[in-house]
Amino acid sequence: MRAAISLLLAAATAAVTATPTAHADTNRDELWIGGGARALRSSSANALTGDNLAGTSFGLARDLDIALVPKLAVWAEAGMTTGDASGTMFQTLSTEINALGLTGGLRARYQLHRLIAASARLDLGAQRASLAISDRAGGSASDHGWGAMAQGSAALDLFAVARSPFGIGLRAELGYVMAQAISLTAHRDVTSDTLMLPMTEVGLGHLDLSGPTFALSLVGQF
Repeated sequence: MRAAISLLLAAATAAVTATPTAHADTNRDELWIGGGARALRSSSANALTGDNLAGTSFGLARDLDIALVPKLAVWAEAGMTTGDASGTMFQTLSTEINALGLTGGLRARYQLHRLIAASARLDLGAQRASLAISDRAGGSASDHGWGAMAQGSAALDLFAVARSPFGIGLRAELGYVMAQAISLTAHRDVTSDTLMLPMTEVGLGHLDLSGPTFALSLVGQF
């Protein structure tokens, strides 16, 4: 993540004095959709599940058309990720975690070859985390909350077609998500049977969904 931040800071610094340049023969817009997983490493998450947070991601990006060093470009992007994981606690209660992340940021992309590009990105945004707990009798309790998040990653793009007016390829990406720990309280579902928890609301502490990530995406440029 430090390498991604360093590359993006260098790109941003250069952009301050750079001048726009035309790229009529290249694609300047991008859409991607894919799937991936986030390994949950915090004690709060591991108490609820031993699974990774698996889900999908999609987003869009645009080349800012700023002249940096040769073959290096800066793209602005916005994206959304989803994820879920299930597990057990106290050997009797089933748990389900769901996450929704909304982010925006910058990607610095270096063209290694006409069909190959390496990139690093830094995104900031917000994440909605929800937790549901149920027992074998059908009782349930749940809560959700929002918190800040940041993600840094490095990626390699392999394109089958990269020329205008349309390019398509695959992106493999490794990164790390730093997520704000969200305070959750188990609110009993009033329509359910008695849950094997105290009848009053139960504080669950702070749920931290930080962890390393891997994603594989289909990328289209136009």
